[in-house]
Amino acid sequence: RRANLETSGNLLYAIDNLVNAPKNDEGTYTLFNIKYSQYIKNDYDFRYYFVFNRVNMLVLRTMLGIGVPYGNTPRTLPFEQGFYLGGANSLRGWRFRSVGPGSYNAESDYVDKMGEIMLEGNLEYRFPIYRSFKGAVFTDIGNVWLMKPDSVFPGGNFEFKDFLSELAINGGLGVRFDFSFFVFRIDAAIRWRDPALPTGERWVIGDPKLRNVIWNFGIGYPF
Repeated sequence: RRANLETSGNLLYAIDNLVNAPKNDEGTYTLFNIKYSQYIKNDYDFRYYFVFNRVNMLVLRTMLGIGVPYGNTPRTLPFEQGFYLGGANSLRGWRFRSVGPGSYNAESDYVDKMGEIMLEGNLEYRFPIYRSFKGAVFTDIGNVWLMKPDSVFPGGNFEFKDFLSELAINGGLGVRFDFSFFVFRIDAAIRWRDPALPTGERWVIGDPKLRNVIWNFGIGYPF
């Protein structure tokens, strides 16, 4: 298990308050005429390995995270400090950083999307095929959300009554070339549930198409 806690901007904000420093036109303090960020961010990564024998294994990973902007950052977390999902080590049915937030529906998967709340779960069964050639069956679930409504990402904010229906789900198969000192991985995933689609149309597992397969290439195991 792993936990991280990160804060930013508190000392600068306290000093500016103490000396009554001037604020910019947006009502925030600056350092060298650049607005600095103030937030607290915490995330937790839990992994459990069910080892059946030397070559068969079931791996479970759960990730939780929340980031809260405040003080000098009244709206949202800085984009580079947000949580992201999608890609070879995350929800493999989506491209890198293309999940969410919430039920937001972008025109392209190639737009980076971030959230201030993250929930992710992964389940992967690993098994041998032949010598260094190994296989995997997996499913991934999760999403990211914003703390507050945002006109840039409509439907992207967290609502307790809606979050279960906004979980993205995918499944897939993978092969690993495991040479002990080096692992090359190929995963093929397809979406089962897409929260970006309208309510009632989000389950897409019944309509698999080869063109909808997302291919992921990686070095090492995903978790």
